[in-house]
Amino acid sequence: MQQTQTYSDLYNKCFWHGFSVLIGIYLYLVKLLNDQKTRMKKILALCALALTVGYVQAQIAPGRLMIGSNIGYQSQKNEQGVGGELRIKRLIINPQLGYFVAENFAVGLDVAYINQKDNYSSWQYGNGETELNTTILSPFARYYIFTSNEKFAFYAEAMVGIGFSKTDPSYSDEDINGKNFNARLSPGFSYFFTEKWVLDLQLSGISYVSNDPNKEDDADNDENYSFVFGASSFNPSLGFRYFIGK
Repeated sequence: MQQTQTYSDLYNKCFWHGFSVLIGIYLYLVKLLNDQKTRMKKILALCALALTVGYVQAQIAPGRLMIGSNIGYQSQKNEQGVGGELRIKRLIINPQLGYFVAENFAVGLDVAYINQKDNYSSWQYGNGETELNTTILSPFARYYIFTSNEKFAFYAEAMVGIGFSKTDPSYSDEDINGKNFNARLSPGFSYFFTEKWVLDLQLSGISYVSNDPNKEDDADNDENYSFVFGASSFNPSLGFRYFIGK
């Protein structure tokens, strides 16, 4: 009984240590993103530091399954003209199922759900809210590189997906259906509490989005495209992964 209690205490200590480390990294990255003048230099310094860390031959064996999800939240406020304001709140949840086809290399499917609310206020047009819900299906590939500490690993994840959106505008009772195409390459960090439980911290990285907010409208003037690369794309999100098999 005493030995079981010792293992339990050790596991809890490792869990909270790893959790606090990644939370610290998460908060540090958020702080960097708020510093417009120096954030790119610091992020590049972090990347350079990551490349100098030695790696060991830790492996995730082929045949294992990976189940998990990331959660991200973004909030921003923009001034609109004289006395106007636009507040944007975005919640992102993306469950994942992956299969390791080679050592440290997994492929699978990511299903992202995005809820965005745009609240605006203006002395000229009054107040209103537009809600946008988007579902994106994305095949993905992920590769892990372990550091000299087996519990820590870096990874790169690439995915390409198609999405479907529904907008509930404040000026109409009818919903607007849209579609989009997404491609993304994201770096991340993982902390392995055990061989099965992993905590992830992922950055948005490089992304390309093609969006048609109203697919029922034949006109092309409402379509928009965006390519994001640089410090503005490093929005972190946290998530857990559970590995099945040995």
